[in-house]
Amino acid sequence: MDIRGPSGHLVDIDQLRTTAPSQSLRRLSELSAGHGGSHPGNLDGADDPVVYEVFEWTTGSTPTDLLCAVTVLYSSPDPEQPFHTRGHFHRDPDGGELVVGLEGTGRLELLSRQGEVRPVAIDPLTWAQVPPGWAHRVTNLGPVPLVFLSSCSAVVGHDYEGVPKEPWVDDLLGRET
Repeated sequence: MDIRGPSGHLVDIDQLRTTAPSQSLRRLSELSAGHGGSHPGNLDGADDPVVYEVFEWTTGSTPTDLLCAVTVLYSSPDPEQPFHTRGHFHRDPDGGELVVGLEGTGRLELLSRQGEVRPVAIDPLTWAQVPPGWAHRVTNLGPVPLVFLSSCSAVVGHDYEGVPKEPWVDDLLGRET
């Protein structure tokens, strides 16, 4: 059984844009120090590309309700500086998360409050768990958009403070910094 749509993709991004109740995007200028003004996609501040888009659905606003999101993380024009999502902890220290790769190739990067780093490969139809209490972000390592589904409690919240903006992993092989 083929689960791909008429376009040959698992996800129709245009359909997401018209059906998702909540949508947001992040531009290069909003993200890490590693993606500063010298990045080829942002020369002289003249270009501020969209790095990723998030499409969200929630079932409610209690701890037992779910938040589900599809994120489209675009490919960087410079493979030496791959694009990544903004890293965060969950405000709820007991809140974990599930990440499922849909299209593309990337890496889920996990960071403990003690500084331990765990890179996890994300490929189509693979899944990984973000343990409670760990910061996390996703990096696109391929030439096409990395599309992934994530799910967690609807009230887990995001805490961006205390999460480093510089790279957590120093190269494409996944060695810790």
